[in-house]
Amino acid sequence: MKEINNEKAISRFQAMIRKKTVSQKDAYGYKEEFEGFYQLLEESFPAVFSAVEDLRKGERGILLRWKGKNEKLDPVILMAHHDVVSDEGQQWKHPAFEAEIHDGCIWGRGAIDTKCLIGGILEAWEALINEGFTPERDIYFASSDCEEVAGKTMPEIVEWFKKNKINPRFILDEGGAIMSNLPMGIKTPFAMIALSEKGWAKVKLTAKSKSAAHGAKASASDKVSAPVKLVRALNALEKNPTKAVITPALEEMLRSFAPYIDGPVGKVLENIKIFKPAVKKFMETNADTAAMIRSAVNITKIEAGNDKGSVPDTATALLSLKIAPHDTVDGVIAHIRKVVGDSIEVEEISRSDPPRISEFRTENFELVKNTVKKVFPDVGVAPFILNAGTDARHFSPICKEIYRFGAFRLDDDLFGTVHGADERIPVKDYLKCIEFYYELVKSIK
Repeated sequence: MKEINNEKAISRFQAMIRKKTVSQKDAYGYKEEFEGFYQLLEESFPAVFSAVEDLRKGERGILLRWKGKNEKLDPVILMAHHDVVSDEGQQWKHPAFEAEIHDGCIWGRGAIDTKCLIGGILEAWEALINEGFTPERDIYFASSDCEEVAGKTMPEIVEWFKKNKINPRFILDEGGAIMSNLPMGIKTPFAMIALSEKGWAKVKLTAKSKSAAHGAKASASDKVSAPVKLVRALNALEKNPTKAVITPALEEMLRSFAPYIDGPVGKVLENIKIFKPAVKKFMETNADTAAMIRSAVNITKIEAGNDKGSVPDTATALLSLKIAPHDTVDGVIAHIRKVVGDSIEVEEISRSDPPRISEFRTENFELVKNTVKKVFPDVGVAPFILNAGTDARHFSPICKEIYRFGAFRLDDDLFGTVHGADERIPVKDYLKCIEFYYELVKSIK
């Protein structure tokens, strides 16, 4: 990467973090910061903005097209988002929007989520363009200004691709990272590339009794009070979880782990097809691994009664559902209705079905995998299902190969800073992120 000056690249990245591009649900906050962020990109990457076609100039969100040699080939899309969550109410060791360097890290909101990807992509493009490189096929860069609040920008961009009948060859967005301290005692860091992500839904349960009585007992006309009905329903849900499934993607993840696990467990995972029932039973006993194989039903709020001493005639609970890709929202809600019974009202509040699981036995997955191995030769590589949500899900109807991976190391300490205080990225890891995109783009055929 002859064209990249590390010191200048770090300075440009710091300038991105200093733009307070905080997204809001009810209003388009920090408008000047978003406009300033775009202007900063134009100034920071003159070769990029001279060479690419800006398809949303002046609009919310960014969509750049770098024309390839053969426009008949399906394009590749590299994604990120430049909006960030607020630091309000958090106690930071170093200011959230000053991008100071301490302990070998660049501190600031968005350092990981996901301005490092934006910097990585555009630094790589700038260097390659200055070297006279032209990709074989079109490559797009898409970035949302409202990913953190599930805004409309990326769905609008997807509609543009649909309208122009463009079906991407593959897409790479945020999601996984190079993780350490993995389950089953694996010590080797692994680049976890997500093939899909969980959907979500919010559901309200309501239990009612015919009347409320003064004191500790419900009226004789209704022997079971609303709170007791609700507690019994919630207890039933805990005892009857959703169906666990080891998908082919999860099989591949476990098989990828096998060489790094000593003893009989490694042998079992190496032959996962034979031992799948036993492996599934084992995974169901651990909270971390159980989340990989089933949809989750979590209680987020319970309300009933007051402090006046009467037994309430209504009790409610809010549930947050994480829908595994082998399930649907309708299927999980049907499961809930069956478990809690007819005496409990089940109301769907909001939903988003999980996107399909992307293909992984493909040239494109191998391209991403091989690029990881070239830039990070000390890590393993495995597919998985992301437990969070990304903008990439919107592309699922028009692209079969969507991968979610950020080319940086994310240990437990750094993982806890995403959306929290003290978000930061090691300087050396940011430079590796640039190198990853540089090698990836050069290798796209």
